[in-house]
Amino acid sequence: MELTKEQQERFRRSLKVEGFGPEEQCRLLRSRVAVVGAGGLGSAALSYLVAAGVGHLTLVEFDRVSLSNLQRQILYTTADLGEPKAEVAAMRLSRMHPGCEIRVEDRRLTEACAEEILAGHDAVVDCTDNYETRYLIDDCCGRLAIPMIYGTAEQMGGQVSVFHTASSGSYRALYPERPDSLSEVGVFPPLVGVIGSLQALETLKWLGKGRSSLEGVLFVMDGTTLQCQCFQIGR
Repeated sequence: MELTKEQQERFRRSLKVEGFGPEEQCRLLRSRVAVVGAGGLGSAALSYLVAAGVGHLTLVEFDRVSLSNLQRQILYTTADLGEPKAEVAAMRLSRMHPGCEIRVEDRRLTEACAEEILAGHDAVVDCTDNYETRYLIDDCCGRLAIPMIYGTAEQMGGQVSVFHTASSGSYRALYPERPDSLSEVGVFPPLVGVIGSLQALETLKWLGKGRSSLEGVLFVMDGTTLQCQCFQIGR
């Protein structure tokens, strides 16, 4: 596969990054990524994955746009209230890069359909906001041997890690017991953009180079102080 003249121009600034050339860009164009959740984290992660040149994207989201989403979910506008998020997001992303093939799964990820939806992808990006779905993604990625790019944002803090590669463990190993959670938590708008962008960054590094800085590492950010820490985590 060779880049067309249009692709060379579209991705020209990426191709000027040291260590990232036509070979890596072609890998992105051939790659298949599933993103579960098109909310705050998903808005940022999806936008950068599509803009960077991921060739095939599966968007899993069953919710509809509500007024409280608009504080942080930048793929949507007031005119989209009540519309299916998956359809609206796919439309916006297609305009961003028409060359990206987007498959919409406008349904909840469950045990019954998880393997059917996630199988065949090179990476799964977890942009969910609940533990039940996150453990489901983790277990499914473990069975399918697909890297899971995990992210979470709450209040003024966030975490990112990569699971299910040759040198990393699982989310369930990191959190064997489901943490307590509220039905709704506060989150500061830019924080989800930062964490979602970091998820996209690590996904693109994995797809282009076959490695991520966060395999077996938990990145933790405090948005109040802008202090960041990385913790080695076992398998």
